[in-house]
Amino acid sequence: MPSGRIPPEYTELARRLRAAEDRLFPLAMVDTERYQRALRLVGALARRLSGIADYAALAAVEEEMRGWLDDLGIPLDGLDTQLVIEAAMSQRFRELLTSSREQVVERARAAGLEWAVLEEPDDAAWRGGSAQWVEIHIATGSIMVRSVVAEPVITYRLEVTGDAVRVEEFTSREAWLAAIEQVRQAFASES
Repeated sequence: MPSGRIPPEYTELARRLRAAEDRLFPLAMVDTERYQRALRLVGALARRLSGIADYAALAAVEEEMRGWLDDLGIPLDGLDTQLVIEAAMSQRFRELLTSSREQVVERARAAGLEWAVLEEPDDAAWRGGSAQWVEIHIATGSIMVRSVVAEPVITYRLEVTGDAVRVEEFTSREAWLAAIEQVRQAFASES
């Protein structure tokens, strides 16, 4: 069942795919012709990936995609084909994540909830000294991000985006929890 967050077993894949995009797109500044070919390849591969229904299938198709490049008729000279493949996979990964989040919101709406949890910290986050919760207010689409960072000193953060942006940091857990409750009550009174 989709949870609206990246399953822990695919977080490394998500990081790798995002990093590929980050490395590919600056190519536009130094070689526009290669960048345009890379974009056409990424787009064509992403369209072929549109039938991929889940993260496991996406991860499994990566090796097969090398053969797809040859079928596209776009010259590969001077391009890092692995970067192109990963950038295309990244686009599909984001689409799957968005779809998963939409399902979470619909389930929360059907259950009559005011908020849907899109992301919660996993064990790796806690071991890394930080945690983050992302929730969406069903009626308004506003996002509330609550986070805790343990280093160098425990810091609690609350960020709410929507019609207005609210960002606050706390050193007191109690003050942070009170601010979260205040946000929830403010949204409840507006609904």
